[in-house]
Amino acid sequence: MSLVARQSIKYSFVGYFSVLIGVFSTLFIYPNDLEFAGKLQFILPTALLILPVVTLGILHANIRFFPRMSQSDDQHNLLKFSALFIVSNFVLVSVLFVAASFVFPKVRQTDLWEMAQYVFPVLLLLSLIQLLSKYISIKKRIVVPNIFENVFPKIGMICAFVACFYWKAAESTAVWILVFSFLLALLGMIIYLRKLDPMPVKTSFQFLKENNFQKELMTYSFYTFLGSMGSVVALNIDAYMIGEFLSFSDVAIYNTSLNLVRMITVPALGVYTISAPIIAGYVEDNNMAALKELHHKTSLYLFTIGAVLFGLVAVGIEDLFLLMKNGDKLAKGLNVVYITGFAFLFDLATGFNGYIITNSKYYKFNNTTTVALALLTVVTNLFFLFYLKLGIVGVSIAFAISLTVYNLIKIWFNYRKFGVHPFSTKYLYVLGLLILALVVGKLLPDFDAKLVTLCYKPAVAFVVFALGNRLFNIIPLKEVMPKSLFGKK
Repeated sequence: MSLVARQSIKYSFVGYFSVLIGVFSTLFIYPNDLEFAGKLQFILPTALLILPVVTLGILHANIRFFPRMSQSDDQHNLLKFSALFIVSNFVLVSVLFVAASFVFPKVRQTDLWEMAQYVFPVLLLLSLIQLLSKYISIKKRIVVPNIFENVFPKIGMICAFVACFYWKAAESTAVWILVFSFLLALLGMIIYLRKLDPMPVKTSFQFLKENNFQKELMTYSFYTFLGSMGSVVALNIDAYMIGEFLSFSDVAIYNTSLNLVRMITVPALGVYTISAPIIAGYVEDNNMAALKELHHKTSLYLFTIGAVLFGLVAVGIEDLFLLMKNGDKLAKGLNVVYITGFAFLFDLATGFNGYIITNSKYYKFNNTTTVALALLTVVTNLFFLFYLKLGIVGVSIAFAISLTVYNLIKIWFNYRKFGVHPFSTKYLYVLGLLILALVVGKLLPDFDAKLVTLCYKPAVAFVVFALGNRLFNIIPLKEVMPKSLFGKK
């Protein structure tokens, strides 16, 4: 656990640098033009919605079958096949999309059609970036890929906005700057991989014919596609539907709130990336005792860190919006912060449930049930948008329902099949501290100087968590902090 925690902390430094870039742009740049910011923020979630159809689960197959492929020195051939597979599927999906516009003319009236010239290039580049990122993670290298995968697009989006709003470039030119940032990220990923693991020029796909491996690969990839499709829809349909049925300004308002609270999930990215190969090994060896121990410790770690971060955000968010340009408009997203925040927090509390199922013989269950999840997400979004007319608050409720149901299903299945679950009595301590921090934050007096209020309320909330952690020994700091801080080498 200590290795995973320390690796995730290093990964999180880059993640939080990315978050700081996002927060800076959210606070000081994007509020200047919510409409254009919404257009930029519409592209990536829409590309992510289509991405599972292009990759068809081949990304995770590189992790799942790496141990077997490395024995025959075919891991590079599998990676090359995966890249070719993605490019071929991208061409097919593009052709089908254009064909659909002739069969169903209303397709040409959607925001997706309007933005397709940007969405589809990002889709291809992002698919290849994620493929290389998954492969590099097997080598226990996650920091540099994180820079290319998450930091480059954020910088590209800022450059695009600055070019349009401050330098008066045409919107189309500015958006192409964003697309170009993904191209730079892909080139950087390729150069890094070549230095890390030089790839032989010789290529052979003979391994696909051995022991009927191609059928096994395609079967696994297909079921993984079903799973990833459901989760991707649940996590990204919100921005797409807001753009299509409300406005690009509402996309910007919703994403502003979502981005501020999503920072609580940053530590999880490092934990999951590092843990995935370890989980696969435990499942392969049927080492349930080690899996259970890792599951308990990582879940508690993520829940605790998430609760602290969410508490700091929740007690200061109202004062933050008051300081931002167009803060009165952005205040529409306050309820989005609270609703999605608790949904993210529960997601962190459940740990890597999905990874256990995906890397086991029961992977089909995880993947097929998420198809139902995708349908639930779409239906609830439509219900809250059109029947109850709750706008972006309704979208956030639909998101929270979908994510929570998905996690409850995974908890039940893992307990039934593997006898593992993420919870312990320490969760109650963390939850109690969170409630106490929120109550204290609301009871503290406000100063006329909003900046002072914004700083001191989260500071008091942090002290509540720190004292609580020391009192209940929820997370021993020596387990997760670098040993050098404690005088050890």
